[in-house]
Amino acid sequence: MSILGVVLRAAPQHRNAVNARLSGLPGVDVVSDPGDGRWVVVIEDTGEGDATAAATLGAMATWPELLGTSLVYEYSGPDAPAPGDGPTDYRAWRDSLARS
Repeated sequence: MSILGVVLRAAPQHRNAVNARLSGLPGVDVVSDPGDGRWVVVIEDTGEGDATAAATLGAMATWPELLGTSLVYEYSGPDAPAPGDGPTDYRAWRDSLARS
């Protein structure tokens, strides 16, 4: 299981195209989109074929709309549940921060 935190940059005029591409990718969660050509996304392995988090990030890096991708966090380990072992919401930590 791998989880990647990534910052994406694009010219603001490509915002809609990038949002459309992101919404169609399994295992991708847009954490922040301030509307100025920056996105913070979390990418997880999905267990569907070759859709690893690293492969997804590699594919994103080739998008002509993007100016750059920056890997800012990586988790990879055997202690995380494998894809398909049941529902795991890795976004739940955001709720605990809001209650702090």
